[in-house]
Amino acid sequence: MTTVLSLALSVLGSWQEPPERAPVVNHLERVVVIGASMSAGFGAGRSFTQVFEASLRAPHEPVLGLGDGFLFLHPHTIAAHQVEQALDSDPTLVLAIDFLFWFGYGNLDAEGGPIELESERLELLETGLALLEDIACPLVVGDFPDMSAAVGKMLAPAQMPEKTTLPLLSRRVREWAAKREQTLVLPLAEGVAQLGSPLEIRMGRHTFPAGSKLLQPDGLHASLKGLVALSQFACDELVKHGLAREADFEFELAQVMAKLGKGIELPAGESAQR
Repeated sequence: MTTVLSLALSVLGSWQEPPERAPVVNHLERVVVIGASMSAGFGAGRSFTQVFEASLRAPHEPVLGLGDGFLFLHPHTIAAHQVEQALDSDPTLVLAIDFLFWFGYGNLDAEGGPIELESERLELLETGLALLEDIACPLVVGDFPDMSAAVGKMLAPAQMPEKTTLPLLSRRVREWAAKREQTLVLPLAEGVAQLGSPLEIRMGRHTFPAGSKLLQPDGLHASLKGLVALSQFACDELVKHGLAREADFEFELAQVMAKLGKGIELPAGESAQR
């Protein structure tokens, strides 16, 4: 009996409460959107900030939108100010999907003078990447899509990189992101390339019929549906890379559109695939 009692007391004495699990970090608590006219929602009736907000289910503070449709006029100063404001808000996630666009497109080099050589576009990109260096939280950036359909509409010929320059710009963005923790590159180039295809358009987990109007007639800016598609794409990538959970987002397109106050009928064949 004594032996059994002693053994029991010994076990009880050595028992310790298991350590508490580290809390799951909510990277969606303070989301900040920085960028150019796409982020600002030019012509779409809603900003990307509002669209991403409508895609959120996780507890969060209101998404802070700093996107500026005039970034192309002074990309260096306006972009630097956006980053400064973003950092001041202590973000847990920064969405910079079109932030780098005018650091490859446009007609101003890294010093603010006219671009004369294509190599200057790669130097310009380094300026944009340097602005993002101090963002330590998860960051989503876009690569460089071919927006040549907008030349003569919203883009001047001098603002359009050569076809051979675009993949070099995208590759550099991926190289830069690969050296950073929790930095994702959204493949805009692949997404935009699908728009002129006779095949279905795949954006993240969603499939749209060929010919879906994800761009406005100007050939440059996303339509409201296009903004929703990009937002859903970003949400899916965040889940895939373990930076958010499935339950953190609303993945039903109709529900997102309803939150935006714009009910739409999904065309035949348009679906959300989980």
